[in-house]
Amino acid sequence: QWYQRRVPLRPGIRRRQYLVEEKLKTKEDTAKVKQNIPTIPYEEDTPATNDINDVLKVHKEAQSKLADQMLAMTRNLKTVSAAARDIISKDNKKLSSINDVVERNTVRLERETHQLERFNMSSGRCRQWSLIFFVVVIFIVMTLFIRLIPKRKS
Repeated sequence: QWYQRRVPLRPGIRRRQYLVEEKLKTKEDTAKVKQNIPTIPYEEDTPATNDINDVLKVHKEAQSKLADQMLAMTRNLKTVSAAARDIISKDNKKLSSINDVVERNTVRLERETHQLERFNMSSGRCRQWSLIFFVVVIFIVMTLFIRLIPKRKS
């Protein structure tokens, strides 16, 4: 047989009580428990009502503090997100300007590369003609040397 009995929430407070289910084995235990249950009068001016009002007041104050904290946190989140938005927009502007500079530098680099290629081609031709001229001169000098200087007689 199950029976609900009232147990105090804290040792010193009898008025705030909650129900606990206990399994009772005999009818005698049930009778003993019924005799030990304290009765609470239901009048408006009893200390229990005042305690409940105090508890409600404390809970309302705690709820209002939590609401204030949540408002403060949302304001803080709003300012942080606005600051992050500003920082991100500045970064985007910097990135776009850097992108423009990179594009200009790429165009300049391509132009300089073409100029260097033309210079290398022209200097390559000059070098080629100078080597051909040098080989011809050496050939002529060698033929003159062979013709002008006689062989030794040994």
